[in-house]
Amino acid sequence: MKRGLGTSPVETILEGPVPEGFFLLPGPFRMLLGLDGTLTRSLTFLSGEGVEVEPVLLPDAPDGIRKVYLRVPSFGRLVFARTRLLPGQGLGEDPWIATLMRGDLAIGQSMEARYGPLLKDEFSVFSVLAPFDPHGPQERGEIWARSYRMRTREGLSLRIEEFFLPPLLRLAGAGFP
Repeated sequence: MKRGLGTSPVETILEGPVPEGFFLLPGPFRMLLGLDGTLTRSLTFLSGEGVEVEPVLLPDAPDGIRKVYLRVPSFGRLVFARTRLLPGQGLGEDPWIATLMRGDLAIGQSMEARYGPLLKDEFSVFSVLAPFDPHGPQERGEIWARSYRMRTREGLSLRIEEFFLPPLLRLAGAGFP
């Protein structure tokens, strides 16, 4: 994407305006919001611990919404994630995806292992006020999140929303609890 006059490099990456308050966040936390690699791998490097996927709501059908927490032993729940399979080419052609959506495996790493490099686009960063989902965190306050589409070369597409919880903000630079 070409940069126009007055467009910041971050606006170019986000394909739109930078959310208010973004630059007040600690640098490592901003990096996590902007990385396009697998979040579980980044959380492992940041925490030094293995990331566990804690299922909250698993869909009955592959086109439902999968809701999970990503957690590490020392800090607990770090991320609340919602994933849904998007309609289009590749939908329902691989029974493995139904198993993945109903299980406790990390989506990005699992899909990368099966399909090879993944394409990510429609990337955005935003903040929401919690509680924002009946299955998500119920503590009140501002939560930073990112949303993107992850695609395989075969055409299978997922919409992923990852909500970064306060313990992750502390782990990534805002002081330890």
